[in-house]
Amino acid sequence: MPARVRTGLVVVAWALLVAGSLGAKAVVLPGPAGEGGPSRADCLMCHALRTLERGGGKGASLFVDHAVLEGSVHAGLACVDCHRGVSLSHAETLPRVRCGNCHGAERDSLLTGAHGGSAEKAEAACRTCHGTHDVQPAAHLERAACATCHAGVAADYQQSVHGRALAAGDSEASTCKDCHGSPHSVRSHLDPRASTSHAQLAATCGKCHADRALMARRKIPIPEAVELFRNSVHGRSKNPAAPVCNDCHESHRLKRATDPASSIYRTNIPNTCGRCHAQIAAQYRASVHGTAVANGVTAAPVCTDCHGEHLIRGPRDPGSPVAAAGITETCSRCHEAAGIRETYGLPAGRLSTYRDSFHGLAARGGSPAVANCASCHGFHDILPSSDPRSAISKQRLPETCGKCHPGAGARFAMGSVHVATATPAQPILYGVRWIYLWLIGLTIGFMLLHNGLDFARKTARGWRQHLGLLSPNHEVAARWFERMTRTERIQHVLLAVSFFVLVYTGFALKFPESWPFAWFARLEHGYRWRSVVHRGAAVVMITVAAFHVVWLFSRRGRELIAAMIPRLQDAKDLLAGMLHLLGLRAAPPRFDRFGYIEKLEYWALIWGTVVMSLTGLALWFENQSLQFVQKWVLDLATLVHYYEAWLAFLAIVVWHLYQNIVNPEVYPMNWTWVSGRISETQLRHEHPLEWERIMAAEAEAATAEAEAAEPAKPEEPHA
Repeated sequence: MPARVRTGLVVVAWALLVAGSLGAKAVVLPGPAGEGGPSRADCLMCHALRTLERGGGKGASLFVDHAVLEGSVHAGLACVDCHRGVSLSHAETLPRVRCGNCHGAERDSLLTGAHGGSAEKAEAACRTCHGTHDVQPAAHLERAACATCHAGVAADYQQSVHGRALAAGDSEASTCKDCHGSPHSVRSHLDPRASTSHAQLAATCGKCHADRALMARRKIPIPEAVELFRNSVHGRSKNPAAPVCNDCHESHRLKRATDPASSIYRTNIPNTCGRCHAQIAAQYRASVHGTAVANGVTAAPVCTDCHGEHLIRGPRDPGSPVAAAGITETCSRCHEAAGIRETYGLPAGRLSTYRDSFHGLAARGGSPAVANCASCHGFHDILPSSDPRSAISKQRLPETCGKCHPGAGARFAMGSVHVATATPAQPILYGVRWIYLWLIGLTIGFMLLHNGLDFARKTARGWRQHLGLLSPNHEVAARWFERMTRTERIQHVLLAVSFFVLVYTGFALKFPESWPFAWFARLEHGYRWRSVVHRGAAVVMITVAAFHVVWLFSRRGRELIAAMIPRLQDAKDLLAGMLHLLGLRAAPPRFDRFGYIEKLEYWALIWGTVVMSLTGLALWFENQSLQFVQKWVLDLATLVHYYEAWLAFLAIVVWHLYQNIVNPEVYPMNWTWVSGRISETQLRHEHPLEWERIMAAEAEAATAEAEAAEPAKPEEPHA
């Protein structure tokens, strides 16, 4: 029997068998044969044969598994719904199936996406992703279909935090479509309209990572990551190449920060940032911090410790941790942490010594130009001082300091930069500091005791006068004496004004955060005005002092300085005065033009003016000073200037202002400094020896005048 006849008989037999086995289903699922086309059962009469192949048994199999068809989304369709225009007697090569005939919208989306581009490519993409007869629901196809072409990406995704969450049953874990969008409209990441394009990626990630409710449910620790990024220097950058989420976190192999394989794992962060900042990363790796990280010191800072994570700000942003105003606080987070210092042997007190220095005080007040940690130590290329390449090595320290202090020379390297005056490590400064503390304590303590007793005694006497137990002092005659000349009053006013301006502006430097000085310290962004006002007041005080020295050579000046010279009697008067105030002596001491109260004030003023002028000028012209003296001398000048200011301020408040304002006998004001006059009653009470001397001189003058006016007696004739 010929082979063709045998094949025909086999086909007929199989067709009858299939028709019998599928008869019921052929009735139920005949399929819309479409203009009288064959039903699915008709087609399966041949295509249910596993041996049916293209080209007479020499090509691809034409077998169609009925069970697969029944399990697909097209189970209710007939074959001719896809293979249109086909009859039972058809050619061996059929027209291509056009999915777009039924799925026109999806086809159009494909045409605009990365998987389309042309009608043929779009149709091929349909079969590649969905298959042919085994078309499954989209939910079952997504990742498996994507993996068909993107096997490497799919493998990365399975190892990512999203893939692992999905594998663990987390239905909210992100999948391909959550980032790339609808499968039919997927666009290349190079397309600006794509959800995964560089410009759109932050918004794409934000669909989940800006959802506070989702963040709370998933216990994601940074709920505002997207908003922080948008406000960062990267998020606000106009540079189209500025990094976005996947530049740091990776695209598909996104891992937790605790995973050593993660791009944001602590020790990997320098490499991650180095993708864009290669030169800076190289400097960091060679630095003391980078070397420590490479050696396994996980506490050593990496990029994010200084610059932040998502809210990275530029150094010119006032809120940035690496801005001039914030860099000290940033560095101190590690260098002042007890655990880190003790573990790695870092020196203590770096923050406190900096904050107490002029640099630190100016920085606390908001000066944008004053030196901070990075100004001396560097930014990314920080090296230990023992390294000759370090900016703070002895070899390079003059160069480093010379950037701000030109001409200072090598004397910078001869002393400690971070000076701790409260420790014996600096014996001279430590000793001077304690001397001043004792001097201030004893001096002001004595003044408080003296004036407190004086106030109590005078108040008690006033109360007795009020009760009529003691006769009040009444001025017998309205007679006044000159106490201060106009020149002396002008000197006094200029001295007083310049002194209090100096005190205020000086303490504004030392305590810029305190409420009395904060507004002034922040005026015009730092110490520009404070410095100008302080130095202007210093010029006034020094000028007044110089004029006073010249004025002392006048007749009036010579009289004043002669009366101000301390004598043994002053010590006796001081003892007598204390005994009187303590109630151990009935009569107070009797003073001449100046008693020990005025003399203590005057010579303390002379001493303070000289000390404050010399130390102030050395600090004012520090660059010139450092050409002749070592740095520790300026440190000593700073310490003396500060404590002498406290001593002078407290002495004026406790001693001078009490004597001329709070004193019950002159309250509310001793107006002599304004009028220059003193009443006879006050003069007789406060300076009885001077009053007696004036009265004696007036009596002597009156006697001489009377004698001069008396007529001469005629001479008697000689006997």
